[in-house]
Amino acid sequence: MDATLSFLLNQSKDFFCAVDRNGFIRHTNAALRKSLGYSEQEITGKQISAFFHPADIKRKDEVLTKLYQKKEVTGYECRIKAIDGRYYNIKCSLIFNPEDGLVYATGTNLTNKLNTTSQSNITDNIQHIIQSFSEGFFIMDANWQIIAFNPAFQAITGLKARQIKNLNFRNLHTLGITAEVTDEFENAFKVNVSSQVQYFNAYSKRWLRINVYPYKNEVVVFIRDITNIKIQQLVLALERKVLEMHATGNYSLSQTITELLSGIEEIFPDMVCSVLELNEEQERLFHLSAPRLPEEYCNAINGAAIGPKAGSCGTAAYHRNQVIVSNIEKDPLWEDYRELIRPYGLKACWSTPIISANSAHVLATFAVYYATTREPKMDELNIISRTANILRVLIENKRSLERVKEQNTRLQEIASISSHEIRRPVATILGLVNLFDHSNMDNPLNREIINHLNSTAKELDNVIHAIVEKTIYLKGEGL
Repeated sequence: MDATLSFLLNQSKDFFCAVDRNGFIRHTNAALRKSLGYSEQEITGKQISAFFHPADIKRKDEVLTKLYQKKEVTGYECRIKAIDGRYYNIKCSLIFNPEDGLVYATGTNLTNKLNTTSQSNITDNIQHIIQSFSEGFFIMDANWQIIAFNPAFQAITGLKARQIKNLNFRNLHTLGITAEVTDEFENAFKVNVSSQVQYFNAYSKRWLRINVYPYKNEVVVFIRDITNIKIQQLVLALERKVLEMHATGNYSLSQTITELLSGIEEIFPDMVCSVLELNEEQERLFHLSAPRLPEEYCNAINGAAIGPKAGSCGTAAYHRNQVIVSNIEKDPLWEDYRELIRPYGLKACWSTPIISANSAHVLATFAVYYATTREPKMDELNIISRTANILRVLIENKRSLERVKEQNTRLQEIASISSHEIRRPVATILGLVNLFDHSNMDNPLNREIINHLNSTAKELDNVIHAIVEKTIYLKGEGL
């Protein structure tokens, strides 16, 4: 950087920062470092995201996308973490210089300026605490007008500060307010009682928890994104339900897996799930469950061969590795299947092989389809891995139960042979022995008795061979 420009920026009371396209901090000025408490060595070369409030990171990425398109963004507000862990609210102007690939940001510290139309009764310390909340915070008057809010609330709404100030809460569409939430606020104004409510924001597809505290003719509200916690709770409840169904033995494997996939699709509405089972020859895949996949498509790929270029599932089964296809239209793995999927508007397909516990066989594949081209996020990969483990347990356990039933049937057959088939020739032999004339060995009847003994012994030998064969099969099955 030019020495004169660097000198001027270091004399400025405004914050200054330069960041490269990979998000690494290249330059900062003295005002920024002094306010946040970092030395030049502690901040230069670090990822800018490490200093952002977690709730602001997604919005930061959206702003950068806009910046690279328009080359300039003004009025961007964010929270930056100081060395003592406190967050400062900064209002920035950003410029992208394509020549050197750097983003230049200048900003002013708004930490002592809570977004409110009336600040007379709020001390600077309280404002600073409110600014640092990871929870969204806002105050609403009896007319449902938002009269104060913090940056975390702004991040949850996805709106700019000027869009929120004096906005009627009922018109805040990005929060996806439900009738249940509205009732809680009305009740707070009427009976002056605090309350808490959880709901699914259909607009942002996130779970939110709202705590309402009435005070005089206003309500103070804290709002938190609890999506991760809620999803964990829902997934645990689903897994417990599915395992209980499986344990009863009253449902087929297909019915149990359909219950699991339907539950996953309800928790993650963008997912369209399927499970394909590999045949004993480890050559072809057959649908075990696909609650929301079009039936015509399922029929078209049912029995498809696995291979190194067989869509997502066939390839995953062939290589025994997860296959992520983010764009079906362009991926060569889907060359032979693209026309089959195209009419149904599915654009991405990620497939995970379900491998037996001893790693001997691929049992099935678990596929997740999306209506948009996309790469998986870490939380999606985690739920896929978790579901794959449940599927392995269900499939292996069901197959074990089927083997046990088959073995029991064979044991019953052996018992039947032992009690009936063996008893008959043995009784015949005993009867013939009693008829044998020991006093007159030349009695012609003795020869006939010996012939009967010989044929009966052969019959008994055949029965014994049948028992041995069935016993050998059971040993092969690990009984």
